Amino acid sequence: MENVMYSEHEIDSTGTRIVLSVWEPMEPVEPMEPVEPTEPKTPEVVIVFTPATMVHPLMYEPLLSGFAKNGFAVVGVHPIGHGKSPRDVKRYTIKDIVQNGRDAVTFALERYKLPVIVMGASQGGLVTAAIAAEDERVAAAFPNNVILVELPESAGLSNFPKWMWCMHRPMKGIIKFFAKIFPDFQVPVRFYLKYRRVCPKRDFWNRAQEDSLCLRHYSLHFLSSLFSTQFPGLTNGSIRCPLYLVTDSGDGLFSQSYVEKVFDLLQAPHKEMITFHFNDHMLFVNHPQEVCEKLTDLLVNKVMPGLMNDVMKR
Repeated sequence: MENVMYSEHEIDSTGTRIVLSVWEPMEPVEPMEPVEPTEPKTPEVVIVFTPATMVHPLMYEPLLSGFAKNGFAVVGVHPIGHGKSPRDVKRYTIKDIVQNGRDAVTFALERYKLPVIVMGASQGGLVTAAIAAEDERVAAAFPNNVILVELPESAGLSNFPKWMWCMHRPMKGIIKFFAKIFPDFQVPVRFYLKYRRVCPKRDFWNRAQEDSLCLRHYSLHFLSSLFSTQFPGLTNGSIRCPLYLVTDSGDGLFSQSYVEKVFDLLQAPHKEMITFHFNDHMLFVNHPQEVCEKLTDLLVNKVMPGLMNDVMKR
């Protein structure tokens, strides 16, 4: 990758080891330079990225390496049991994935000693917001959509028909009951998500099916935690950093009305909604250049000056 250095690292997290993919900016090479550079350029800030359901950060390489080319270090998290991380732990929860992200923040702070921004897509967006609520070390958060499971409308993100939304609480109880009896029962993604709403062109779906690093199922134990775990810090003021909710006006999974309701409930000292118009849930995968350009501009011209002002005040 031109002007980008890629490496992988293992860290301890949630009682096992997880893998981190790291993209770092390189010093520019003179046109006549015969040897490629081997020393990384000092980044401006660090982005810790959490991927979506069942996938891994390498699926987002065009976006993440794009941030590195623009001068940022990027730490992509392979959550517990996902991607290149070991598959030795079979039972984990959404809270474990949040802790993976927090441990990646620790790695980034120790490695670079620079402000850390958290970012994530879809399920990783929820994780991103939860990290920001639980970890005061985070300088800013960029979730691409956030799920609030306590909302009845959240049932609309699944395959459950609209008439069942009012029964979301007993449905969670039923899932939790069966998860205790059959915790390791494997549930395919299409059981609870309509892939046509996620990726109507099937290109990402086909890539994921062909990628041996992507999961095909989640255990009932994990799904029970995903459907039932509330993160009160998202709405009670625990988030102490700026929050930028990234969304698409035509997202086939997250309707605009749902996104706006969640945005109104999220509490942060400063929050903005960053809206694209591609009619695409897979925004970070299918439109990496446009997303990278817009978010880089926001980071350089708004977020980073704000961080410098905070430093000066101290």
